[in-house]
Amino acid sequence: MPSAVVPDRPLPVYFIGHAGVGLLFRESPHNRIVQDNLRAVGEEIRAISPRPKAILTFSGHFEAGEIHGPGVIEVNVKKGTYIMHDFVNDFHDSAPFVYEYDWPHQDAPELATEVWRHLTKSGIKAKRVERGVDHGVWVPFKLMFPTETPLDVPVVQVSTFYGYDLESQIRLGEAVASLRVSFQRHSTEGYLIVASGMAVHSFPSIAEIRDAPSNETRELARQKVLKESRDFDAHLRAAVAKRDAAERREALLQLESLPEFRRSHPTVEHFTPLLVAAGAAGDAEDVVPLGVDVVEPGMSYLNVRFA
Repeated sequence: MPSAVVPDRPLPVYFIGHAGVGLLFRESPHNRIVQDNLRAVGEEIRAISPRPKAILTFSGHFEAGEIHGPGVIEVNVKKGTYIMHDFVNDFHDSAPFVYEYDWPHQDAPELATEVWRHLTKSGIKAKRVERGVDHGVWVPFKLMFPTETPLDVPVVQVSTFYGYDLESQIRLGEAVASLRVSFQRHSTEGYLIVASGMAVHSFPSIAEIRDAPSNETRELARQKVLKESRDFDAHLRAAVAKRDAAERREALLQLESLPEFRRSHPTVEHFTPLLVAAGAAGDAEDVVPLGVDVVEPGMSYLNVRFA
């Protein structure tokens, strides 16, 4: 666990598996492991010194709007951001208390504008928008930075690109990589990049298990989906682990050709934050999966630190 950052070296980059709001209240052995994994990542981030000026987040639930078309990034510059209860499921009957959840945090519109300017100077088309904090950020951060040990730096939210151009997401990460540098002797802090998504995220695969017509076919479907999820997770871990940026880029982009890719990511918005993180990491001295591995049929909760 890094307790300090060497002056004039970039801050680390994190990718976290964020899960859904059920992570906060459902009791299961896997949930407890995912919770503990995220708490440990939060402790690690709180130990970084000197402190970053802000956490720069990329979430699987903040993809640039289709209205802008491909090739445009959105940067949230709203002051006083609200918590978005943007859940896939309707919990009003089954768990209405989730709509009372909150996560106190700091905003920094001036830093968001700084990031927006940096993107535009880097040749990326960027729009300033005003939105809330999606559950891809506040659900894991609620565990990582609870009320008793809150996050002491602001959060700046940046979208991923809209669409299926995976290489563009890596270029986005490369564009923000220089924001990681912390110049201690000049009293200039860098941004800590935390990308939040899922290594495997497939509701259709989960539905295939749920909708099987018998217990026997349901178990067969579960075993098939679990194997697909584990196989893709293993390929992904091998690609991410490469320290050379060019080799990592090539290995990650090759994942799209695997038969398990579309099964594991029928839509790509939960995969693209990992590509942003990998691009922002550049050549890394160390790439470390964090915590205990959790792979379920249709879901993988991989956490990674690039340093």
